[in-house]
Amino acid sequence: MKYKYIINPDYEYLRKFIEKVPEAFDHEGVLVYDQRNQVRIFKEKGEKIVVKRFHRSLFPQRFDYTFVRPSKAKRAYTYGLQLLELGISTPTPIACIEEYSWGLFRRGFLISDFCGDPDARVLREEWETRDDLINALAHFLLEMHQKGFLHGDTNLSNFLYRTDPSSPTGFHITTIDINRSRFVENPTKEQCLHNLMRLTHVRPALQKIVMCYAELRGWNGQECYNHIVQELEAFESRREKKKKVKSAFK
Repeated sequence: MKYKYIINPDYEYLRKFIEKVPEAFDHEGVLVYDQRNQVRIFKEKGEKIVVKRFHRSLFPQRFDYTFVRPSKAKRAYTYGLQLLELGISTPTPIACIEEYSWGLFRRGFLISDFCGDPDARVLREEWETRDDLINALAHFLLEMHQKGFLHGDTNLSNFLYRTDPSSPTGFHITTIDINRSRFVENPTKEQCLHNLMRLTHVRPALQKIVMCYAELRGWNGQECYNHIVQELEAFESRREKKKKVKSAFK
């Protein structure tokens, strides 16, 4: 295996740790997420560090990430730095590691600082009583869009929050899992609404967030929500069809 390392200059003091990550990942640190990708938390020099190992790429992706476009890990790293420059909170990228085999990309690692804040999935159940958090999230989504950032996966799990008396909304929001995102100068209304579609499948929670967001923009909230629900229903229908096709071939 060969490895390419991109290290944030501010974290050069962690180089030895970073260079051993591919070898140490499977048997060191604490595993906190284990699905297609894996996430472990390490402690190094008194700091908590998050390492995300992306799943091993299939051959078309290996070719794509070698010759056509940046890997997910590299995108997550560079997008993170761009967000911080824009003043949008995301864990500081520490490093990106790309693993190669026989000259082709195999998989990547993203290393970032640790944020232990809870995620906004609480709104799936507490949407009736959490107007404060809904308002803060709507303001954060608006800020992202106004600064030209369209998150690639706006699931509530990708927005972390904590109380912050110094913030106008009373909360500090941080976004994660940004590798599938896009930067678009002056995104259109349709692009912004589409970007809110996958916040949650819980309709009452989605409605309250969308209505709050629309109010901040001076848009008709009910029309915005109806538009998003139509897209969401179409998305859910396509997903169910794919599930049926997959199950038919098992």
